[in-house]
Amino acid sequence: MKLRYLHLIHRWLGIGLGLFVLLWFLSGLVMLFVAYPQLTQAERLNRLDSLQLQQVKLSAAQAWVLTGKLGQPESVRLAMRGHRPTYYFLQHGQWLAIWADANNVAPDESIPDESIQVSKAEAINVAEQYQGHAKATEALLLDHDQWSISSSLNGHRPLYRVALDDADATELYVSSHTGEVVLDTQGAERAWNWLGSVIHWVYFTPLRMERELWRQVVLWLAFAGVALASLGLWLGVQRIRINRRYSNDRVTPYRGWARWHQIVGLSAGVFCITWLFSGWLSLTPFGWFSDRALRAEETERWAGGTPNVQDMRLPASAFATRMTGTDIKEIEWLKFAGNTYILAKAAEQESLVDCQSGVPVAGFSAAILQAQAAKLVLHTQIASAHWLTSGDLYFNQDAQKTPRVLRVAFADALNTTFYIDARTSKILASQDSYSRTYRWLFNGLHRIDIPPLGDRLLARRIAIFLLSAGGVLLTLAGIVLGWRRVRRKWPQRVAAGNRQY
Repeated sequence: MKLRYLHLIHRWLGIGLGLFVLLWFLSGLVMLFVAYPQLTQAERLNRLDSLQLQQVKLSAAQAWVLTGKLGQPESVRLAMRGHRPTYYFLQHGQWLAIWADANNVAPDESIPDESIQVSKAEAINVAEQYQGHAKATEALLLDHDQWSISSSLNGHRPLYRVALDDADATELYVSSHTGEVVLDTQGAERAWNWLGSVIHWVYFTPLRMERELWRQVVLWLAFAGVALASLGLWLGVQRIRINRRYSNDRVTPYRGWARWHQIVGLSAGVFCITWLFSGWLSLTPFGWFSDRALRAEETERWAGGTPNVQDMRLPASAFATRMTGTDIKEIEWLKFAGNTYILAKAAEQESLVDCQSGVPVAGFSAAILQAQAAKLVLHTQIASAHWLTSGDLYFNQDAQKTPRVLRVAFADALNTTFYIDARTSKILASQDSYSRTYRWLFNGLHRIDIPPLGDRLLARRIAIFLLSAGGVLLTLAGIVLGWRRVRRKWPQRVAAGNRQY
């Protein structure tokens, strides 16, 4: 009797969730080839004019005074906006922009919202220049839409969405605070994402706007999927008879679609369970495993203090002369071990410059990096420090962009490890025992990022496709069985209900 109830639970879970699970598998395959829309660092820098430092008339400190803000900015950048150098300041999660050529004007007074520093006409102009010869067909001021939900854009909201008449049906999102293009999407990209990321993450704007509600919905859907697959595998094994076979010497009592459902389930069931489980785990249920992010106190210890705009200087004119005509697109000030440096950014590479002399910094030695890293984890000794040239299982290293990465591991209970770019002093990643476990449970089980497939993209895609094909066949057979069951039982129940009256 109890076994019958388990079969009923599996059947009705399948009827309710089968389509969801099928769409998860299919949309996951789409995501292998089309990512969610984003503007990468290389794309953003490529579209900027080369930085013309000889046009800069104001220091970062002088420009900061013009913002009228108190305290210190958390981040400061200098780049060209159109053909004029512009300072970009980040404070309390909001970006601000000030012209660096001393020709500053007040924000457009026709715009009622004080947080908006860029007019609609300016946003259209920025978008048209960014995209070349394309012309704007529409410009809307909005807070969020389907493609601009990411929290990384919060400091630029509201955004201007500018539609262009180019062949790709491009839409650009322009910050109302700084006039920068912060996101781009193309028509084909948006269409494929409706079949990929949107379905896979249940990324529908009204639901996604309520972050915790969205998380709970996806969390419980995924959990129910794990229960469905686990119960199905157990029942499939339970119905197999090797010694006391069914009639006609069959090992299974099923025929047709039910037989295929059992056979594929026995073959692909373990993958379906682990894949659904790892997807469920990505939502950090009960605060379990997740990626490790740098804590605020770790960032401050590494910097050797809080940033101060007074220290964010541009060196003498010799530096500007040397930089003019190069492909430097943006500079950013960063602090390391109590000293302030200039990080000069090209489209594909970054280099460090001494803030006082303007002399490029070739890189930092292991001894200097270790001495500062020792302050990251208090009262704990460094267990090991090694140079990496091709990354490891927990860090993907681009040898061209970051040829020298120092891995510093501590002897604490969590085996905390930091990966440091010796050329720029940036901490590129950090790991502990929880995040390493998460790496195997999510990247390993969900993305099949396991040796030897991890760095072989084509082989990994083939493996994912074959495994997902098993999930698709399994859920498709289940949907057919569920539909037949509902179609057969529903008229009977309706008739029975009518007889009661």
